[in-house]
Amino acid sequence: MSYSRPRYIEQTEFGRSWTRYSAKYKLYLYREGGFDVHDQPFRIPVLFVPGNAGSHKQVRSIAAASSSAFVKMVGESPHLVDEGCVGYDFFTVGLNEELTALHGYSILEQADFVNDAIRYILSLYPKTRAKHQLSQTKMALPTSVVVVGHSMGGVVARTAFTLPNHIVGSIHAIFTLSTPHNNPTASLERHVEDVYNTINQFWRRGFRNGTLDDVSLVSIAGGNLDSMINSDYAFVGDLAPSRNALSVLSSGINDVWLSLDHQSILWCAQMAHKFSAMMVRIMDARQPTQLVPLDERMVVMRELLYPSIDGEVSEGVMDRPMGSESYRYVRLADNDEVKLHPVDVRALADNSQTRSRKARALHLLPLHKEGGYNGQVAQVLYDPQLFADQPFDASQTNVQLALLGCNRNSTHNIADADVNVLCTTLSIPKVTKLPLKRDGDDPNLPVHSLHYIEYPLSLDQYEYVGIEVPAKPGIQGFLQASLTDQPQATEKTIGNTQLLVQPLTIVPDQKLGVRSRIKLNVPEDPFIVYRTKLVLRRNPATALSQEAKFGPVVRQSDGRRFESKFWYDQHTLDLAIHGRGAYLPTDSEPSNKTVSSDMWDGLYVDVWADPGYYAGLELTLCINWYSSLNRMVKRYDMALLAMSFVWASLVLLHQLRVWNSDGKFPGPLQAIERLVRNGTLAGLVVAAGATPLVQGLVAHVMHDTWSTTTLVWWNNLFLGVRGGSIATVAVPALLVVIALGFVLCQAIVLTAVCALASWIGSHITTVNVKTAAVPGRALAATIAFVVFVSTFVPYQFAFLVIYLAQLITVVRTQILSHKTPNLAHYQLGLLLFWTSSLPYCAPELLVWVRNLSVLWFDDAPADHNLVSMVGYFALRMLASYNIVPRLRGSGVCVRRLRIVTYVCFAWAVVCAWVVCMRRPYVLYSVNNAVSAWLALVQFADIPLRLVQSADSTRSTDVALQPIRSTGCLLAESAATSPKLDRNANSDEAISRKQR
Repeated sequence: MSYSRPRYIEQTEFGRSWTRYSAKYKLYLYREGGFDVHDQPFRIPVLFVPGNAGSHKQVRSIAAASSSAFVKMVGESPHLVDEGCVGYDFFTVGLNEELTALHGYSILEQADFVNDAIRYILSLYPKTRAKHQLSQTKMALPTSVVVVGHSMGGVVARTAFTLPNHIVGSIHAIFTLSTPHNNPTASLERHVEDVYNTINQFWRRGFRNGTLDDVSLVSIAGGNLDSMINSDYAFVGDLAPSRNALSVLSSGINDVWLSLDHQSILWCAQMAHKFSAMMVRIMDARQPTQLVPLDERMVVMRELLYPSIDGEVSEGVMDRPMGSESYRYVRLADNDEVKLHPVDVRALADNSQTRSRKARALHLLPLHKEGGYNGQVAQVLYDPQLFADQPFDASQTNVQLALLGCNRNSTHNIADADVNVLCTTLSIPKVTKLPLKRDGDDPNLPVHSLHYIEYPLSLDQYEYVGIEVPAKPGIQGFLQASLTDQPQATEKTIGNTQLLVQPLTIVPDQKLGVRSRIKLNVPEDPFIVYRTKLVLRRNPATALSQEAKFGPVVRQSDGRRFESKFWYDQHTLDLAIHGRGAYLPTDSEPSNKTVSSDMWDGLYVDVWADPGYYAGLELTLCINWYSSLNRMVKRYDMALLAMSFVWASLVLLHQLRVWNSDGKFPGPLQAIERLVRNGTLAGLVVAAGATPLVQGLVAHVMHDTWSTTTLVWWNNLFLGVRGGSIATVAVPALLVVIALGFVLCQAIVLTAVCALASWIGSHITTVNVKTAAVPGRALAATIAFVVFVSTFVPYQFAFLVIYLAQLITVVRTQILSHKTPNLAHYQLGLLLFWTSSLPYCAPELLVWVRNLSVLWFDDAPADHNLVSMVGYFALRMLASYNIVPRLRGSGVCVRRLRIVTYVCFAWAVVCAWVVCMRRPYVLYSVNNAVSAWLALVQFADIPLRLVQSADSTRSTDVALQPIRSTGCLLAESAATSPKLDRNANSDEAISRKQR
């Protein structure tokens, strides 16, 4: 938890003359109490953009931490002010807490406002910089603003580059926290998908053509605890080259080491302090961009965000040139010890009384000249308490050991008491911290950590590597060091189905060293969680006489440097990954420059354990089914909407087929039971598992024939492509079953609610069976809907009214269900079918209500599209006549209507299956089209019933007569009355009474 003393100064001059959104959005200047005494900005401008339903006040934690870090830095090094370190002015925008994750038009409006705000912010500094002299060095006027975006605020910041009012060069650095960059979290609206496609293509092409060469993009995500967004979508390696971008999860950042939820990533004290440390190191007010150059700031950000053990930082040791001034004279008879260790150094310091009281101890590890020098690696693990000059604090980070390259005097033996050892100090690479933090430890307390260094040696002019350790009484700690050949990871390839049969045990071949690495060659699959059990075998020679210096530390990582996690003193671990999204970029011009080179090469498990106490280790892996299921559902929650629509369509189709053949209209629950019994469930499960296999097979066969655009389009169908494990088949099959349960719950809830409402209604009022709509009222309702939807209300509101009207109709027919059971089941089935469209109306309605609260009436033009509601409206108006359409008979027109109806439902199912898993918002239009066809079928029944109602002497079941349009009646002049269906006498009587 972080603390602040915030003040938010509204920029009242930023009004209508600057932006047309001044009535809707606001701009504030943040000031931290106790640090910021001026109400005018004069430092380096930073703009914070909140995310979905976010507040401008969310800036307070990182702004307060940055102010505190700047004051501390300047207090320790006042000269840094003359080098451009002048602090930050944090601006923040109030965006009416809009639901940008669900509404694409709001993203465009906010991005437009952000560009206007940047233009206004830059206009303030010519006056304020002249008024507040910061240092003797002349500071440049800012031409750009640093942008920090949380959640969808990062998408808004990237969208600003694509708009006409963007000032080129006004943004050179974007920092995003828990931002879904690759794909929208909830594809409930078409405009969100359009915005994502536009900005992602713009950014890829921008790095190709050079327009974004000076822009840095940093994406930090929370990981497993972030249930709001999928952290896979925070990976920007597919959007920008590694020279300009980096992605990292908070669990792998030094001094953070936490998985953070969607909101706590802003106020977590560890994250705020790390973020502020990064911000103060990249500022340079002498530059017009107010930042250090791109390459330099990327080095700083990688140094602070990436562990040094992952490649780039640990490039090796560069020794200094030989010279007398760089030598140190070390002699055993003097103030130092010299110890020769042929293999390694262990447990040098403890608090025992037998410890040497020398000031320093120099330990020498011999270099093996026979095999050359370049193949050896130095591994050093130590407790920083060993080098502390004062009582150690866990928050100390500036303690390091001394590393020396040494040669002995040729005239003395190394074991002699008067030996002279000549040494030179070597540069030391960045330290990797290993947190000693267990699950459940207080996150507010400082975390003690061990320090680890590993680097290849190229010291051909030295005989020994020397490690200098303090030897003063009272010092606690330990150090373990060894020189080994280039360490090789123990590799194990895990098959797709291997863990389904039995757990897998891995025993490394190498001797347990300071660090042991196991590489698991598994697919890049985000669904599978590997339950891992770590067993350390004790060394029988030392286990009884001493205790382990520290508990085992385990780290999970991969070659992309996107995710790493630590466990301390835990023997049961859950290994899982985040990374690339399931869908490929739709850019038709792939380039090696655009896509990051950090490709997937397996999962690494590193173990640090006391080699003096333990003799070996083994890992046992199995699948954690519960956690894997949880990850599957979270990643494909939107696909559940499409699968649910598939089941809702099949339920209504089955109801119509039974009605056409048997004259009985089954209820939704009966239809679901029949679909399970007749093999539909089993068929869909098989189809779901086979679809990705067929998809992958066709893509493999046509890889050299199809263009890149066609391959990308093909791979993005259904659930996309992701890895090659058993989850590729299991996940779709599982979604089918879960979606069936979801639709079953909907049917049970609707049936129960309507039954309860009808029971209450039957006891408090008398319902007239004559429920047919009055033509005059229908016409008035049609005109009112057309006028309001075209001018004021969005069509989603009209659909909500239609849905509520249908719900009332279902309740009325439930009251008369003993007389009209078929009609009641038909109306309830229609209500269940329309329920699948409700999620796609909620975002626009919420945004519309929010805009009304601030008297903002400028809606997106697409929100007043009459075509988007005509099917629902027409079917609702015709269904109010209580006509149950039935397509039974051998006439040509009847057969055609029946076939087209079935084809229409089949098209809806295929569309939802193939396309709408990724774009579920398309289902609203599909449902609208199916409803329009059903309305057309019902309308074709009206001429027949009007003609037949004129013959009052007929006693046939008119309500159950096969539907014929007027054209069908003329073509079938010899038509006879069908026999009466005894199961629907009451429906026929009600219909005849109405006529």
